[in-house]
Amino acid sequence: MSIAVSSAGAAPAPAPAQAGRLRQRKLTESDRNYAVAMHLTPLAGFVFWPLVFTPIVLWAIRKNDSEFDDDHGREMTNALISFALYHVAAVITLIGVVALPVLYVIAVVNLVRGAVAAGRGEYFRYPITIRFIS
Repeated sequence: MSIAVSSAGAAPAPAPAQAGRLRQRKLTESDRNYAVAMHLTPLAGFVFWPLVFTPIVLWAIRKNDSEFDDDHGREMTNALISFALYHVAAVITLIGVVALPVLYVIAVVNLVRGAVAAGRGEYFRYPITIRFIS
């Protein structure tokens, strides 16, 4: 952010804080890294599918230790369940040829968005996610 100096030589008042995602204050680096890992480990499931469930295990381990990790883990678990249901629905309705590639692109893009938000100490909500666990 650059601050322009007025013609009188005094700096103008800073602009009000921009609206954005809710942030958790006083987070440890460990909390942020753990939340980032919860968002990124499902990507390893493209190589070895059982790793898709790793965020659920990570969440179960840390949900009582960190409010931030609990929220990210709960959101990731809801997203995984929703994604699995959408996947099954696409296959059953035989629109999988069109829907599955779009679904996978949406999932990967949002996994990265969630990881970036977690790294910044921000909360994140996945779009088109059914909130099974609140």
